Amino acid sequence: MREWLPFLHPVWQSLGIALGFAALGVGLMLRRQRRRSPHLRQHAGQRSRHARLGKCCLWVLGSGYFLGLGELYWVRGEPVLRSAHFYVATLALGLFAWGVAYGFALLHRAPVSAEWRDLHGFLLPLALFLMVVVGLLGLKLLP
Repeated sequence: MREWLPFLHPVWQSLGIALGFAALGVGLMLRRQRRRSPHLRQHAGQRSRHARLGKCCLWVLGSGYFLGLGELYWVRGEPVLRSAHFYVATLALGLFAWGVAYGFALLHRAPVSAEWRDLHGFLLPLALFLMVVVGLLGLKLLP
């Protein structure tokens, strides 16, 4: 079990990043449609798909962060704070949570603020890009 357990975190996070890119694709499609016809509200199905993918991504990436901490400490017996992987991952998760907060506000507020939508659309792709960088930084940590 100790042979494959250190690979659980990277595989789990890769799934979360893939879900994030899927949510990004649907979100960009929604933005294109909104810019073409801003007065129409016929995108409810795509909006719910975007929200569903985003919530799954949030759950997977958030749990994977703590899975990585647990793996380092209990399975591999290594110090958690020894690499740039940890610090950039923490920054990326913070940006991700900030963008998600705007996303939840957009879902549950009737008058949607364009500024909040722009911040949601800026913070989450930035966090997703940083998560890819985190994955690359984590390659050297693999056994």
